[in-house]
Amino acid sequence: MKKEIVMMVGPTAVPERILNAMNRKSISHRSKEYCEMHQRIRDGLKKLFKTKNEVFILTSSGTGAMEAAIQNCFSSGDHVVVPVIGTFSEQFATMAETHKLQVTRVKFDLGEAADVNKVMEHVTPDTKGVFVIHNESSTGVTNDLKAFGKALEGSDTLLITDSVSGAGGLEMRMDEWNIDIVLSGSQKALMVPAGLSFISLSDKAWKAAESSNLTKFYFDLKKARKFQDINQTPNTPAVYNVFAVDEALKMIFEEGLDNVYKRHSENTNQIIEGVRKLGYDIFPKDDKYASRTLTAVYAPGKAKEIVKGLGEQGVIVNGGLAPVADDVFRVGTMGYVYKEDVDGFLEALAKLG
Repeated sequence: MKKEIVMMVGPTAVPERILNAMNRKSISHRSKEYCEMHQRIRDGLKKLFKTKNEVFILTSSGTGAMEAAIQNCFSSGDHVVVPVIGTFSEQFATMAETHKLQVTRVKFDLGEAADVNKVMEHVTPDTKGVFVIHNESSTGVTNDLKAFGKALEGSDTLLITDSVSGAGGLEMRMDEWNIDIVLSGSQKALMVPAGLSFISLSDKAWKAAESSNLTKFYFDLKKARKFQDINQTPNTPAVYNVFAVDEALKMIFEEGLDNVYKRHSENTNQIIEGVRKLGYDIFPKDDKYASRTLTAVYAPGKAKEIVKGLGEQGVIVNGGLAPVADDVFRVGTMGYVYKEDVDGFLEALAKLG
């Protein structure tokens, strides 16, 4: 291989253009220049989420935004329902329990998407929230957010989605799909180093925030809302990552959001077709729900060996997560990945025999 091919599930490859945007003198996060940049990013993220709601910048990983969603909109003892389809949906459920919420897990076999009807069987008039992972990167499965939004439409129950490995690579329509909280991170399809997360609340979620009794300080979104009015954050943000997001959004909208989605889909389809020709399969049980920002490749007993063999050829992918670490490896197509990268990956995989 002439060049290293980075197709990780995250942190993803950072384009040179974004690295160059970070290669500059620092500025004060209270300066006019920062405020102007913050405004551009606010506008860009609203376009990305397809929402009229404000999107807040948090200096944390996506896990911080998950916690912010719980801390700001729920109270101790609240009942929530979490469809569990892999590592990160289970993490959401565990986090909610840590904050003393009453959690009903609706478990599905690994490789399956959440069945909306089965989940709704556990939702009562007293249920305060349903926590749905948009794109479960541990299994390569995408949930049908639109269907969940439709099922909960008109109810008092909040729909919360973790779109860390989705937003920017998969279509997101927060308002149209009746999603009350969307959160994401910088280090996936946005092509930016890890360190920032983003969160947006609907009017219904803000109403819930008024009665929340959970302790919060760093992730106090009411405080963040006041600072948002002056295009700032309450605390010092990761300014260099903010430079990067500003440039990344420019790149995304220059390419065109629909074109970005198309590229992700075409790259993933080529990978699925290619690995099957080589005698492997994908881990998701239904192609309809197979993620278009990463592919979980099913290679029973060989996954770790394959990841090592690809790495020796300069192709960097991720291994699987427990309990399927020996049988699954994951190939990221999110962010700065193009057809030549996919060709290089398939060529390297073929050489492994």
